Amino acid sequence: MSLLRIRLAVGALAGAFVALSAAAAHAHAVCGDRIFPTTLAIDDPGVTDELTLPSVTWLPKNGDGVGELDIGAEWAKTIFPNFAISVGGGATWLHGPDGFGRDALDTEAKYQFMCIPQLELMASAGFSVEWGGSATGAQVGEPNMYSPVLDVGLGFGALPKSMNILRPFALTGEISTTTPGQAVWGDEMFPTTFNWGFSLQYSLPYYNANVGEIGNAFLKHLIPTVEFAFSTPTAHAEEGTWGTTGTIQPGVVYMADKWQIAVEAVIPVNGASGHGAGVVASLDLFLDDILPDSIGRPIFSQTLPMFTGAR
Repeated sequence: MSLLRIRLAVGALAGAFVALSAAAAHAHAVCGDRIFPTTLAIDDPGVTDELTLPSVTWLPKNGDGVGELDIGAEWAKTIFPNFAISVGGGATWLHGPDGFGRDALDTEAKYQFMCIPQLELMASAGFSVEWGGSATGAQVGEPNMYSPVLDVGLGFGALPKSMNILRPFALTGEISTTTPGQAVWGDEMFPTTFNWGFSLQYSLPYYNANVGEIGNAFLKHLIPTVEFAFSTPTAHAEEGTWGTTGTIQPGVVYMADKWQIAVEAVIPVNGASGHGAGVVASLDLFLDDILPDSIGRPIFSQTLPMFTGAR
C-alpha cells in the first residue's frame, strides 16, 4: 500500500470475501525468495497491481478525543513492471457534531529502483498527493498535501543455514515528509511533518519454503508482524502540537496465493496519538495474480532502469 500515515486510528474489517482458486504467486512484492506482504501502517517496498478493498479503521477516541470510523479503498496499477500509479479514497464518520465526510483523494506514483535477490533487498521511491479540494463534510477545509516517500525491505534469508531459525525474519522501513500546499488555511495551521516507521516480520510461508515443512495448512500462510509508525512536526505547527505522535501495531497477515488479509492492534504511544487500543484491518487482492493477462499486467512490458546487483 501507500505512504506512512499516522491516522491515529484503530480498525476492524467489515464484510465478507470469496476465497480464490489456488495458483502460484509470482508477482507480488517479490525479491529473491522473499515476498513482502502489504502492511497497514507503512507501505511495502514493491510495485504491484493490487486492489485494497476494504480497508477499515475504527478509533474509540482519536487525538481529539472523538470516536472515528474510516472505510477506504485503493487501486494500484503498473505502467511499467517497476513503476505504478495508485489512487485511493474513503470516508470518515466522527462521533459528534462533525459527523460524516469524504476523505481527500490520494494519488501516488511509485518507482521500484532496486532489488538484489541474493540479499532479499528491495527499495522504492514515490510521491503522493492528497487533493484537499476533493474532501467533503468534516474533511473540508484542508489544503493539498505533498509527500515524497522512500520504502525499503530487507529479508534475513542471506544468513547462513546454521541460523535457519532467523532466516524467515524481515524488516521494512519507510520515511517521508508531508508538506501542505498552504501552511495557513482559513483559521487553521497545517504543519510540515517528518514521518518514519518500520516493521518486523516473521514469515511462516518463507519458513515452509526454505527452512522446514510446516504441516498445518493454516499456519504456513501466516506472517506475524509488528509495525511502528511515528510523525513529528517540523514547521508551522500550532502551539502545543510539536510533539511526536505515533502507534505500535502488532498483528498478523494471512497470505494466500491471490489475496491476503491483515489484522493489527493499534496502540497509541501517547495521549496526543489517541486513547484506547483497537484494531485495523484490510483485504488486499493481488490483481497481477488474479488477472495476469489483462488488468493485472503492466501497460508497457519494458522495465525501467533498476539496480539488481547482477555483475
